[in-house]
Parts: sequence; C-alpha cells; structure tokens
Amino acid sequence: MAGRSMRFVGTSALALVVAGALAGSAPAQIAPGGNGPIDITSDTGDFSNATCVSTWSGSAEALQGNARLRADVIKAFLKPKAPSTKPPPAGATPAQQSNCGETDRIEADGNVFYQTPDQLARGDHAVYTADSDLIVMTGDVVVLQGKNIVRGDRLTIHVKDKVALMESSAKGRGTPGRVRGVFYPNQQPQPGAPGSTASAASGH
Repeated sequence: MAGRSMRFVGTSALALVVAGALAGSAPAQIAPGGNGPIDITSDTGDFSNATCVSTWSGSAEALQGNARLRADVIKAFLKPKAPSTKPPPAGATPAQQSNCGETDRIEADGNVFYQTPDQLARGDHAVYTADSDLIVMTGDVVVLQGKNIVRGDRLTIHVKDKVALMESSAKGRGTPGRVRGVFYPNQQPQPGAPGSTASAASGH
C-alpha cells in the first residue's frame, strides 16, 4: 500500500525497542526486556563534563544481549545539573561529581541500524528526545519485520502512545518515493508488528 503517510496504531515492539535503544539514562536498555550489560565500541569515545555531551565516533556499536544499535556516530546530550554550593562528599564517585544529570536527547548519525533477531530499522539519522518521549528517524527509512517492509523519508515514534507515523515528501498518486508498505498476509508476525495489528491511513 502506498500513500503520503502511514500510521501504525499499537505499533510493533520494534518501535518501542528502538526507543529503548536511543533513550533513557543509565542503566539503559536496548534489548527487549534486557537488563544485562551494554557493550559499546567505537574508534574513539569521549565525555565532556563541561558540555555534558558523550560522543562515540567511528563505526559506533552498542550491544545488549541479541540486540544491536549501529551508527557512524552516537551522541548523548545530558541536562546540566543546577549549581551546588556544597563541595562533593569525601570519596565521591565521578558520577556524583559530574555536572550532568538526566538524558536530554540521544542522536545517532550516519548508517543508523537497530536490529534484533527478527526486526530491523535503518535510516540516516535518528534522534530521541526524552522530555517529549519522541523518536524521529530520517533519511531513506526502512522498517522490516520478517518479510513485511515499510519505506519512507521520516519515521516518528510516539513512545508513550505506542503510535508510529511514516511520512514522505513525495505527494500524489504515481509519484515515486511515496510511503510504501508491503505486507504478507500468510506470514505470522508477532502481535503488534507491522502487518498484524497495524492500520494504515493513506494520504494522512
């Protein structure tokens, strides 16, 4: 089904797990129901306590269980803490001495992939904003669940409402590049996955 936009109500676990992959303060979660350690690798990694920005550059990859988040660069932007007039307690850990608090947003740039054994989302850029609980993935976005596939320019995931919206700048019947979904009715996807409980609204 092709159209200008496509909305999924009761969106797939993929959308929620992408939220977990891009969002939140430590301990983070990128695997479905995962609470194990997250192994992050990249060519370089640094954290600035002055700007409250953590940057993982060069084939950055985060693994937790059987879930994987990859991008050229992954950045975490933390909210600065209110200035304290009290000195840190003796023996304070680096975290206690940090000027930075909760996560403001997470950005993944360049060849962004999020993958579990049966689900995959990819795009050029992804941003999770903590206050709005919103994920936006842009740039040749593809979402896969088994054989089911949805393509577009921009994927917006409202995490709390469990609703995802795929959009494209291409308009009008027959115009190349509009939102496109291909679903296989005989496939047995997991509940809530694209192609099962999803409802599409062409021309939204």
